[in-house]
Amino acid sequence: MSNAIAVSIVPGELRLLVAGGNGDMKPLHRLARELPPGAVRAGLRSPNVVDPAAVGGVLEELAGEARVGRERGGMVSVLVPDAAARMALLPLEGADPSRAEGEAMARWALGDLLPVDAAAARVDWSIIAEQGQEPAVGWLLAFGADPLVIEEYESVVQQLGWTPGRVVPLTLALAVGARDIVDDDSPGTARVVISGFGGQAACLVEAAGVPRLHRAWRGGQPDLAHELAAIGRYTEQRLELTVVEAVVAGPGPWRSRAAAGCEALGWRVHTRSRWAAHIGAVQP
Repeated sequence: MSNAIAVSIVPGELRLLVAGGNGDMKPLHRLARELPPGAVRAGLRSPNVVDPAAVGGVLEELAGEARVGRERGGMVSVLVPDAAARMALLPLEGADPSRAEGEAMARWALGDLLPVDAAAARVDWSIIAEQGQEPAVGWLLAFGADPLVIEEYESVVQQLGWTPGRVVPLTLALAVGARDIVDDDSPGTARVVISGFGGQAACLVEAAGVPRLHRAWRGGQPDLAHELAAIGRYTEQRLELTVVEAVVAGPGPWRSRAAAGCEALGWRVHTRSRWAAHIGAVQP
């Protein structure tokens, strides 16, 4: 069985995780390297990968160090900055939609959130249910982006002869990779997953395993204390949920500031390695 691979491409840094493909996703190689300044920038519009040759060259170096060559089989997960994509969530009633119905619903939900016409957007969607709810409450979770932007990130992997598979916003993957540290999943509670990758801050609010709010900040580092307080209020007033805990991943000083902001709001804080997002992306 082929090893599972996840590649993250963010401003200033490229990371490659190679995990055993035997079901337990045990990391075999975790390699990171700086990217040239300006080679990648995060945003909803193209270009994001400004210097694809330089970024592809860095990935080839890391692949050589991990001894994962051009001849490998299987698809590679690609993790992209949260600022490059948008999320939408729709409640479902009755039977799950067909593939065509689900795609139409996803495009409709994302229509006002993207800089391109919804019919032309790159869309991925899935059906999820609230954990522990009887009867199950279903949701359609959709992510969308400008197709040119996604193709730029995929092209870095394709330069190596690899086949891109999942393209996942980093904070969503981090939430999946940190599912094992949920302390409180009581009805009416939520957790915030906060990431700082490549100078890009983002967060995801989820309850009972369902992402309910996705937020990415662009144009410099936000005032985390102010922004987290606002997210807590929004979650309580609009989603009728109470944030009780937070998962934080990012470089040391940033992670400390984010954790302090969460603790000031009374949230229990868990820190996670940035590699948790990569593990989350390569899980089946």
